[in-house]
Amino acid sequence: MELLPIIVILIHPFAALLLIMIFMTQLKWRKKKEFLKGDDLIKAHRKHISDGNKIMLATLFVIVLAFMGEISRAFFNDLPFDSYIMPNNFHSSGGLLGLLLMTILWLTGHSTQRKKESKQSFSKTRDTHGRIGDIMAILILIHAFLGFLYLLQII
Repeated sequence: MELLPIIVILIHPFAALLLIMIFMTQLKWRKKKEFLKGDDLIKAHRKHISDGNKIMLATLFVIVLAFMGEISRAFFNDLPFDSYIMPNNFHSSGGLLGLLLMTILWLTGHSTQRKKESKQSFSKTRDTHGRIGDIMAILILIHAFLGFLYLLQII
């Protein structure tokens, strides 16, 4: 395989690895907040929300990069542009499931914040948000491993 197709294909995995590192840092919020009080807690919570919004946008961007990589791969192999974009392996199917879970994670985070601001009970949505984050961490690592295997298969 030539160098340009390899570089184009590798953009998605490198962006995804960066996103995984950021996500895992975001996941440490529950431990971190135990040691914060007052203004420090408020500032850290605002940063958690802001980072969560950025992670959601970055997730969409990484998925777009995946589709662009597969379209480029089809182009380099002289195939129709949609030859590789349909989910046909565990990695790509898992990516769509990951998008669904990430959206649910993001929505439960916002729901928790809305309930907290309106002085409603928010412990259930907060706990759900945390559990989904924990599950996502495990699934993300599995997804990354499957992506590595897929990458070995196509390069």
